[in-house]
Amino acid sequence: MVSRGLFGWSPPHVQPLTPVSETSEPPESPSPYAADLALGGDGAPPPEDDAQPPLDDADDEPDPPPAAVPFKRLFACADRLDWALMAAGSLAAAAHGVALVVYLHLFGRAINSLHGRHTHQLFDDINRHALYFLYIAIGVFFAGWIEVSCWILTGERQTAVIRSKYVQVLLNQDMSFFDTYGNNGDIVSQVLSDVLLIQSALSEKVGNYIHNMATFFGGLVIGLANCWQIALLTLATGPFIVAAGGISNIFLHRLAENIQDAYGEAASIAEQAILYIRTLYSFTNETLAKYSYATSLQATLRYGILISLVQGLGLGFTYGLAICSCALQLWVGKFLVSHGRANGGEVVVALFAIILSGLGLNQAATNFYSFEQGRIAAYRLYEMISRSTSTVNQDGRTLSSVQGNIEFRNVYFSYLSRPEIPILSGFYLTVPARKTVALVGRNGSGKSSIIPLMERFYDPTLGEVLLDGENIKNLKLEWLRSQIGLVTQEPALLSLSIRENIAYGRSATADQIEEAAKTAHAHTFISSLENGYETQVGRAGLSLTEEQKIKLSIARAVLSNPSILLLDEVTGALDFEAEKAVQEALDVLMLGRSTIIIARRLSLIRNADYIAVMEEGQLVEMGIHEELLNLDGLYAELLRCEEAAKLPKRTPIRNYKEPSSFQIERDSSASHSFQESSSPKMSKSPSLQKTHGFLAFRNSDANHNSHESPNIQSPPSEQMAEARLPMVASDRAPSIKRQDSFEMKLPDLPKIDIPLHRQSSNTSDPESPISPLLSSDPKNERSHSKTFSRPLDIFDSFHAEESKKQQTNAPSFWRLAELSLAEYFYALLGSAGAACFGSFNPLLAYTISLIVVAYYRIGVRDVHDEVNKYCSFVVGMGIITVLANFLQHFYFGIMGEKMTERVRRMMFSAILRNEVGWFDDEENSADILSMRLANDATFVRAAFSNRLSIFIQDTSAIFVALLLGMLLEWRVALVALATLPILVISAVAQKMWLSGFSRGIQEMHRKASLVLEDAVRNIYTVVAFCAGNKIMELYKLQLGNILTKSFVHGMGIGFAFGFSQFLLFACNALLLWYTAVAVKDGHLSLVTAVKEYIVFSFATFALVEPFGLAPYILKRRKSLTSVFEIIDRVPKIDPDDASGLKPPNVYGSIEFRNVDFCYPTRPETTVLSNFSLRVNGGQTVAVVGVSGSGKSTIVSLIERFYDPTAGQVLLDGRDLKLFNLRWLRSHMGLVPQDPVIFSTTVRENIIYARHNATESEMKEAARIANAHHFISSLPHGYDTHVGMRGVDLTPGQKQRIAIARVVLKNAPILLLDEASSAIESESSRVVQEALDTLIMGNKTTILIAHRAAMMKHVDNIVVLNGGRIVEQGTHDSLVQMNGLYVKLMQPHFTKGFRQRRLI
Repeated sequence: MVSRGLFGWSPPHVQPLTPVSETSEPPESPSPYAADLALGGDGAPPPEDDAQPPLDDADDEPDPPPAAVPFKRLFACADRLDWALMAAGSLAAAAHGVALVVYLHLFGRAINSLHGRHTHQLFDDINRHALYFLYIAIGVFFAGWIEVSCWILTGERQTAVIRSKYVQVLLNQDMSFFDTYGNNGDIVSQVLSDVLLIQSALSEKVGNYIHNMATFFGGLVIGLANCWQIALLTLATGPFIVAAGGISNIFLHRLAENIQDAYGEAASIAEQAILYIRTLYSFTNETLAKYSYATSLQATLRYGILISLVQGLGLGFTYGLAICSCALQLWVGKFLVSHGRANGGEVVVALFAIILSGLGLNQAATNFYSFEQGRIAAYRLYEMISRSTSTVNQDGRTLSSVQGNIEFRNVYFSYLSRPEIPILSGFYLTVPARKTVALVGRNGSGKSSIIPLMERFYDPTLGEVLLDGENIKNLKLEWLRSQIGLVTQEPALLSLSIRENIAYGRSATADQIEEAAKTAHAHTFISSLENGYETQVGRAGLSLTEEQKIKLSIARAVLSNPSILLLDEVTGALDFEAEKAVQEALDVLMLGRSTIIIARRLSLIRNADYIAVMEEGQLVEMGIHEELLNLDGLYAELLRCEEAAKLPKRTPIRNYKEPSSFQIERDSSASHSFQESSSPKMSKSPSLQKTHGFLAFRNSDANHNSHESPNIQSPPSEQMAEARLPMVASDRAPSIKRQDSFEMKLPDLPKIDIPLHRQSSNTSDPESPISPLLSSDPKNERSHSKTFSRPLDIFDSFHAEESKKQQTNAPSFWRLAELSLAEYFYALLGSAGAACFGSFNPLLAYTISLIVVAYYRIGVRDVHDEVNKYCSFVVGMGIITVLANFLQHFYFGIMGEKMTERVRRMMFSAILRNEVGWFDDEENSADILSMRLANDATFVRAAFSNRLSIFIQDTSAIFVALLLGMLLEWRVALVALATLPILVISAVAQKMWLSGFSRGIQEMHRKASLVLEDAVRNIYTVVAFCAGNKIMELYKLQLGNILTKSFVHGMGIGFAFGFSQFLLFACNALLLWYTAVAVKDGHLSLVTAVKEYIVFSFATFALVEPFGLAPYILKRRKSLTSVFEIIDRVPKIDPDDASGLKPPNVYGSIEFRNVDFCYPTRPETTVLSNFSLRVNGGQTVAVVGVSGSGKSTIVSLIERFYDPTAGQVLLDGRDLKLFNLRWLRSHMGLVPQDPVIFSTTVRENIIYARHNATESEMKEAARIANAHHFISSLPHGYDTHVGMRGVDLTPGQKQRIAIARVVLKNAPILLLDEASSAIESESSRVVQEALDTLIMGNKTTILIAHRAAMMKHVDNIVVLNGGRIVEQGTHDSLVQMNGLYVKLMQPHFTKGFRQRRLI
């Protein structure tokens, strides 16, 4: 099986272009691209995870490796200039790689020249070597510059060709391709990430590989040339060192997998808690969730500590063996020196040349992973590029003049992506020339497929579409589309200027564009913009209102001067004034043109020349408005339904057209065009019907229709927010109908003490086992005064929160230190190890210098004794190194793991302290928060304990090196110290190069791809206006600009990198020269000079290495900031405020007094306006109203998920804000519309309401909820696992478990939210009986329902209309009134309505 990430996410290389639309294909659906999909992924979604034993066996079988191209094919798009650049880059890389070993060779000669020379002769000799070092430095400067700039430039050039070819092929695909693979821009973002992998593989990684291989071969040659005996001995000991590291890596790899699995359970608990936050809050189970999460983190902690242990021992033995190996070589060296086979310099050079060679090979090997990724990515892209383009014949004839007679003759049609679902079945329609025909019908009747057939995005399966008697298949495609003007409800804007958006691929003069804009009533608003027609719009520019977008869309159609006009419910999402303005523009456009209107609001098409009524893909009625009304058929019924749903427009808080920072910027401007609603594959943004600002019928033709796909999930509610439509209040919550990601265990665990070293306020919950985690600032923002803020205040707080977000700085070092104070003892032990290991670097260099001095018999009586003594000292250092590394990595590891665990607990507790409105923000969705819990907490550890470890190691190394230097000769030590900052800058530059030098250009590519993503999202409009070539031109132009910038960028980075390398060698040349000067001036003896120079030349190279970590720390600051943003946030509704009231008795009377409310994420839409309602204690009140009227909002306000914008909600005469929040929620029982079932046993799902409930109480609750019978019939009864990897329950069974939960809670106030409206009829009857039993108790009940059956035991019925009460009374009195209530309760309407509700 493919390895999954923490949250079930597959790495991007696993599945190439698999279908990406949210309504994924049913497994049995044949795919037209089955053969292609077989290459890398399966088009069907994976089977359900219900108990399937064979899966476990399959897990053991290794997957075949993903398909990849041969390495040389990566360069398939290189031209002669690219090959020249690559040749120059390769030569420069090789020269750069060899430079270090050549330097080492000269270093050996410089040491050798110190022996037995006169001072002046010695000075000249050393000066000459210093000059050689300077020449190497200059050579390295040019080599580094040429290497980096050549590889950057050729990488950019080659990938630009790949990008162009891919885009060209993509824009020429058939529409069925986009149906299958989704048209939401993912295809573009995938190519962007794939091309970056290829670019990395064929540019910087190749250069890096050649550079390191040159070091490897150069090191071998220099080592063998200087002293082959020592070189071979070093090579012989190499495998032992590699084995020590390799064995520890095997263990580390296994432990890393274990820690991933161990965190999986904790991640599951966190994700479910956040996903089902309303249920968690309503049952006040925050403490349980925190406790379960904290307990499941213990396994992660154990594995983390084991990793630290293995890492400490592994690194200890690797370094220890390496140091002991050095001792062996130096000991053998004394025999070679004494027998005259080598001198001291050659022994040292041979030893370190081989070590450098090994390091080069190791570094070179790190590039293979990138090569592999690049080859796999190239396979995916080349496969797509070689794919045949559109199968539609582009040739054909043109008509000399177009009259505009359109005829659909016996048309049968189904989408290629789901051929088993018929859309049109024997459809006939005639549109006379220059007449307007409006198509109406229920959702799923097939009306939306008429436009794509007319535009020839698809061809009919059978039958023909004729234009002026000619089959459109015989007409030239581009000419046909140029004759058709298209205006959709969601106009497709590209991230370009307004002028280019109106021209949309056509060449037009400025005057023609302005004239078109005037005709479309758009010129006035465009002229009022600062940059007029040059204003950038779309995702990268100004956000326009719906009305302005539609006017641009009309201007675009006017400019094309079409003979035929296709309108898709253009004014559906506009308010009355905007609709009027747009309608005037459309009336001008429709004059003298054959027009087909797809209508969902029948009131707009009464004046059409003909109205055609469709049902199940066939024409059932046709005529003018009055004729069809007299017929009293389907049209009349649809009209009655619409009248019933008509409601007054909601009052927005402020003028809608006013440009402001609140205008919700869409995920993509016009992210879904009209054909999406017609294609089942594209039902992600269905056509929305809205009557005077009110959403009546929600889903597209393809959704929730028995003839099409009953399995399709409704689209997510974010799209409604994007379209700025009011929606069902409950839909504002994150959708709960979703497979549980992980199993959630809710065990009866013993209380554990989890100390948190953070100031604990006395407001924390005394019952909490993790009490300190619950604490928060008691000085919260709530005011208990009776003066209520007006709606304007929301905007103030909104701005305040935005500005607060911008001001948050990364946490200070001391803040991080406070988090780990509890582990100070581990920190001390770790610091001792780090300091000890750090100091060994200069000490080892000093000992080697003593051995070299002994080789030359300078001031030494017995060479053998001296060398033996110092080699023993080196062996001792090797043994202590094992211990020092163990202390450093093990104890800092424990400290880091405990810190990570503590930060995760703090984050999770802080998350569960926030009000529900915070979770409505897209940035705080369950997925994102779960990922932040998993990843960001580890960055806190990386930023503190890992960095502290390295900081102490380096500081001790610098201190000991300087101390030695000062003791030997302070002047040379000061010169060495002065070069240190320069060396640090050099090391940082090198690290940035190693981490990838193409990053700066990536952002430019991302911006360039915006136009492309918009084009793919709106591919139907792009194709309809034949704008593909224009998009291609624009993209190539942007690639050209990027290429120019990347040349400058490459030169700049190359120069900086070359210069940093120059400094490294130049500093050593300076040090050598100054040492010679000091000897000449008599400040320094020869022995001291050798020692001093060796200590500093060794030490400086090693000292600067860790400073290269600076870019990593800076990069992670953002993650650190996000962690503390969550932890420090003060919630607007604070559950930890212990000062709230907890009265002993609850009478249960609830009152809404002049309540105004709008959701925090959509402050411009008022949901409740001056709403007042009183429910007496023990009363049962039903709230009725069409979707979006604010029914579910009432429940959310009573549960205090939100606070009203103005007015009060009272319980027993007191404002809800005065009560303790957890006490308040513990006295309310909520049965949500979509019942939440946690991924655990049935028993734990029921006792979620009360954990100390007895067996008999739990079963009694199940009996009352009519659930005991079906639970007993499950495989393991109450211990049956449900949800993910368990038994899947029907909606009715879930509902009954949710009711049993509320029965067990036995709260005095019941809130039932549309509890049985989404259930099949048989289950509904059983659930109804359970609800009747529940309501009969003497409890205050607020019931939100759509069924007349629910009204039997109700004391009062309230009918809501646009956030206000319009009717009130008993069932009988409301029936006599014959108002909105009667229309809502009509059986045929209720049934039709329920199908279209957003469930």
